Amino acid sequence: MNTVERFRAAYTGKPIDRIPIVAWIGMPLLETMLGKSIPTILREHVENPLPLIELQEQLGLDPIVVTVDDRWFSMHNYWRFLYSWSAEGLEHWNVQQRVVERGRGFVTYDFTVDTSEGVLDWGYTVGNAQVSENARPIKQEDDLELLRKYMPSPETLDHTKLSAMIETVGDRAFFTHNFIGVWGEAANMRGLIALCTDLYERPEFVHRLSEFLTERSVRRVKHLASTGIHSILYDQSWIGIGLSPAVYREFILPYDKQVVHAAQEAGILVSYHNCGRGTVFLQDMVSTGAEALETLTPKSSSGDFDLATVKEQVGSQITLNGGFNERLLGEASADEVRDEVKRCLDAAAADGRYILRACGQVFDVAPGNWHAFTDTAREYGKL
Repeated sequence: MNTVERFRAAYTGKPIDRIPIVAWIGMPLLETMLGKSIPTILREHVENPLPLIELQEQLGLDPIVVTVDDRWFSMHNYWRFLYSWSAEGLEHWNVQQRVVERGRGFVTYDFTVDTSEGVLDWGYTVGNAQVSENARPIKQEDDLELLRKYMPSPETLDHTKLSAMIETVGDRAFFTHNFIGVWGEAANMRGLIALCTDLYERPEFVHRLSEFLTERSVRRVKHLASTGIHSILYDQSWIGIGLSPAVYREFILPYDKQVVHAAQEAGILVSYHNCGRGTVFLQDMVSTGAEALETLTPKSSSGDFDLATVKEQVGSQITLNGGFNERLLGEASADEVRDEVKRCLDAAAADGRYILRACGQVFDVAPGNWHAFTDTAREYGKL
C-alpha cells in the first residue's frame, strides 16, 4: 500500500498491511536537524514539500504534511507563505501590524482593523513557532457584530499553493489540515477565561458566537475541499480544561457535529483532536461522527487516557490516533521505546483501526531512538 492508501484504510476500518507510524517533528528540532531557521524551513516547504517527506521516509515514518489555516487571531503570519487573500476579501479588512517588542527568540505584535463602525484590535507573541495571545479581538459583545460584518469571506482565501503542494506530493504523504474547532476559535477571539465566564453570565452570547463560527467553518471546509486535502485535524484542544459534560453537550458538541458532517460531505476525513485530558467526553467526542480520535495522551504525560481502555470502550466505533508518549524518544532508552511501541500496538492495533502516533510534537530524540520507534512499529505492526 502507498502512504495515502494506508492512512485511508486506517481511518475507515478497511483492510490494511500494517499500522501507520506518525510523529510530528517540532520546529525547534527541525531547525537543529536541518540547520535552518523556522521561517526558511516553512518558506522552502511551501515551495517544495518533498525534502521534508524524504526526511520522514529516511526515519522510517509514514510521511504526513500538516498545514494550518491562516488564522487572524492565533497564528503568526508565517503561514502567509502558504495563503493569500483576494482583494475582494480584504476590501473592508485592512489589518495594520505593529512590532511592539523583539527579544531573544520572540516577537510581540499588535494588530488593528479600523472599520467604518469601530476599531478591532488584538495582539500576540511568537517564539519557536508557538503563539501566546496577549489581547483578544472580542472585548465586548458589539465586537462580534463587527467581526460578522467585516471579516473576509472564507471563500476569498486563495489556497493555490496548498493545491500545488498536494499535487506535487501525490501519494507519498498524507495531508492533514489543522482546522481550528468552533470552541477553540471562540476562545481565541474572546479569551478562554472570559469565554468560560460567559457560559454562566451570558450563555446566549456564547451560542451567537458559536453559530457565527460554525457557519464560517462549514463554508471554509467546503472551500478547503477543492484543494484535494485528505483530512482535517479538527482542533478542540481546549475542551479538556475542566468543562463539565453538560457544558460540552450544550455549547460544543452540536456545533462540532455540523462541521464534521460538512467536512465528510465534502470528501474530507476527520480526526477529532484533543491533546490533553478528555476521558469524561469520550463517548461524546465519538458521537461527532469523526473517523478518528486523537491524541489519546496518556497519564504519564499531560492526559488521562489509557489506550487499552479506550480501545475496549469505543474502538469498534472510531479509529484511535495516538497514545505514544513522545517524551520517551528524548528521555528513554531504545529498549524502553521498543517496549512502549509494543504496548501501544498490543492495546489498540488488533483490527487495524489504529495509527501509532506520538501524542505531541517531538522536540528531542536520543541517538538510536527514531529507528527503535519506527523499526519496531514496522515489524510489530504488521497485519
